Amino acid sequence: MIALAVASQAQASAPTATTASAGSDYDWSNAAISGGGYVPGIIYNPTEEGLVYARTDIGGAYRLDRETDQWIPLLDHVGWDDWNRLGVLSLATDPVDTANVYVAVGMYTNDWDPNNGAILRSRDYGATWEATALPFKVGGNMPGRGIGERLQIDPNDNASCTSAPRAA
Repeated sequence: MIALAVASQAQASAPTATTASAGSDYDWSNAAISGGGYVPGIIYNPTEEGLVYARTDIGGAYRLDRETDQWIPLLDHVGWDDWNRLGVLSLATDPVDTANVYVAVGMYTNDWDPNNGAILRSRDYGATWEATALPFKVGGNMPGRGIGERLQIDPNDNASCTSAPRAA
């Protein structure tokens, strides 16, 4: 009898679901990201409104085109010889010169993968890239890939990009 009374009190005090009103400031809808996969990071530039990037575990990085509302692939130039560069562990967008974007790439940190990681830098919103090879592996498709960004650009000195990779 006591359990029944407690259950009925909990039910009576439970919050009720609400729906957004027609005049709501938000338009909730599905994002069109085809092909499946895992999107461990969505990164907004803090100074350029509407500049948004997404990084995937094995499918590269993307920038949202504000005019078409479509995701533009930024690493489609990666060929079979550099397949590991489609694993994006982290992405940083420059708060001072917003055309600059950096990605830490590498697919696996396992012994069977012979590839080390790289830092890719673009000065044109990801249209073209320069690569700096790293002396260690980067795991864009490894456990922990979704715990946050490991690249940061110093907003007081945007020539400085800091990386905090996960220890192998």
